[in-house]
This record gives sequence, structure tokens and C-alpha cells, in this order.
Amino acid sequence: MKKLIYSFIIVIAAISFAACEDINYMHDKYLAQGEDLLIGKLDSFKVYGGRQRAKIVVWVTDFRASHLVISRPDSTLKYKYALSSTNRKDSMVFYINSLREGTNILSWYTWNSDSTVHSIKGGTTVTTWGPKYESFLQTRKIVSAKFNLLTKAYTVTWETNNVVEPVFGKAAIGHEIKYLTKSGNDTTLIDSYQSAVTSVSILKNYPTSGGSFRYRMMYMPDKLSIDTFKTAYTTILQ
Repeated sequence: MKKLIYSFIIVIAAISFAACEDINYMHDKYLAQGEDLLIGKLDSFKVYGGRQRAKIVVWVTDFRASHLVISRPDSTLKYKYALSSTNRKDSMVFYINSLREGTNILSWYTWNSDSTVHSIKGGTTVTTWGPKYESFLQTRKIVSAKFNLLTKAYTVTWETNNVVEPVFGKAAIGHEIKYLTKSGNDTTLIDSYQSAVTSVSILKNYPTSGGSFRYRMMYMPDKLSIDTFKTAYTTILQ
């Protein structure tokens, strides 16, 4: 009986040893190819929306990742970017164009140099704005526009209250005025409403008669937007 038990134990041990050998063989196989099995994914991925485009800021430390692929799953839109081969301490910046206005779903992954192995895929969403958003933007009214004999400059007086677009409730961040000086030079004046809403704009070297100017308002739908959005020009004749 004892002999039978010993024989059984030996058989079990032999089977276990063989199984371990198989597992070790498979494990060693993967260890040998480990460098190629998985490319490091992005350490950080940040995205900022703009006018139907996006700014992508990435960090990746794995030098085996030679390029980045970003796509929009619901379309054929796909971009491929080369990653720096020498510097992985600093962020890298890329831009995606031709995005649709509204919410866009993006996916990304990194590839090795011969595009045979890629990283685990990641994804995010980004909101962009375009013609539809701009169609809602409001224009601030002008109370008066006339040449000031005391200052010898053309003075534009604005309506006291700032204008607010009805989509996100964002107020205009400033205005832009274009005009020809009395010498015939194209001039652009940009007044920003960073600390307070500008009530008066002074157009220097403006013609004393027969002049004209055009203006438009500037908006940012989000504080992180990479683009400024503007209304259509309004022309004022003297």
C-alpha cells in the first residue's frame, strides 16, 4: 500500500514539474519579448478646445514610444505625430484641426518605431466652437462717435453695460476697431476688458472729416479656449 502511495506521489510530482517547466517556458518567452509586448502609454494627456480645433499637451517618458496617434472614433479623422526622440522631460504640443463644432470624442495611443506594437488606448472628450456659436454673439452699442477738438482725437463712447452672449452667459472680453488714419495707414485698436469695461475709445490720427471705422466684439466661451471668437464687423461712417 505504501509503495502504491509513493508511486502516486512520484507521478503527481512529475506532472507538476512538467507543468512548471511549461509555465516557465512561456514566462521566459514573454520576458524575452517583454520590451516589445507593451509600449508605455502617455504619462499625461491634456486637451484644450478652440475654433473647431484642439491643442494637445502630452508627456511620455517611454523612449520606445516613437509616435502618437489620435483619432475620432465616429469618423475617419486620424492624426499621427512624431514624438521627440531625445527629450522626454518636457511636454510636447500638437494640434488637431477639422473637428466638428460641439463635443468630440478622441482616442489615443502610442506606437513603437515600426508600428508593430502600441500602448494601451486612452480617451477623452473636447468641446470646440465655430460658426453656430459665433452667430449668437452680441455687439455692444455705441452712444456717440465724434472728433474731439480739445484732444484732437476721434472719441468713441460706448454704452455703459457690457454685452453678454446668450449661450454660456459669457461677457465680451473686449473689442477691436479698425480704421484708416489721416495719413492713410491701416490701424487696429484693441481694448481689453480685463479689469473694467472700457467706456471710451480714442482713435488717434483719425481724419477730421470723411473718415470711417469698423468694430467687432471679442469673446472666449471658456477660460482655457485657445481661440478668441469675434462678431461680424459693424461699420460706422463719420
